[in-house]
Amino acid sequence: MPRRREPRPAPALELKTTRLAGIQVILNSAEHAALATHISTLFAATPDFFGGEAAVFECGRLPSDAASPDWAWLAQELQSRGLNPFAVQNASPELAAAASRAGLLVLNAAAPAPVAAAPEPVPEPLPEPAAALVPQPAAPVPTRIIDKPLRSGQRVYAAGGDIVVLAAVNPGAEVIADGSIHVYAPLKGRALAGARGDVTARIFTTHLEAELVSIAGVYRTFDTALDATVAKKPAQIRLAAASQIVIEPL
Repeated sequence: MPRRREPRPAPALELKTTRLAGIQVILNSAEHAALATHISTLFAATPDFFGGEAAVFECGRLPSDAASPDWAWLAQELQSRGLNPFAVQNASPELAAAASRAGLLVLNAAAPAPVAAAPEPVPEPLPEPAAALVPQPAAPVPTRIIDKPLRSGQRVYAAGGDIVVLAAVNPGAEVIADGSIHVYAPLKGRALAGARGDVTARIFTTHLEAELVSIAGVYRTFDTALDATVAKKPAQIRLAAASQIVIEPL
């Protein structure tokens, strides 16, 4: 009888091109040795193939109890081989927290496992309050304003609100906001609005020449030329109903 061939184990990581032209780095293992070995093998024949392509770590295949990879090392290893990782997706809360500390954007963390609820005791009736408490409105988050050019490698983040940039965002620089992004100058780097999932966030610029844009985790790179109506011109970027990036002239 012919010997049955054993299934080949999955590689430590896989690369996949997404429909939005970015690279998905699918992690099947978080073990340092396995990742280092496979990265060396995978890129041996084509060390300069990707040329700075944006990449996102896909964590959905990792076990729920997997230890966190060394995110800083892993990102640096891929950067030295022509990829530019900037975020993780489908990560457990523990993996997402570690990735965030390493400077990676968390696009959408996996939901924690549900915990069975204990039977709720029947509460005793409370005396009716003399007057209803009026909740105090939350303090508004001030808009962050940047008035100096952002150079390659610089990153600015507006937590909880919008950001306004009054100078150029140069190639390799990154602007991130939980709200919308306004760039009143050439936008040549990366802009990531709605970083915590706000699908109504938008990106505005007076000169669109970006490397990558993202709204609420839906991102797009620009390997092909932009339409003449928006290339190097005032434009806005938003999400359509079908979670598609829409770029329109202003």
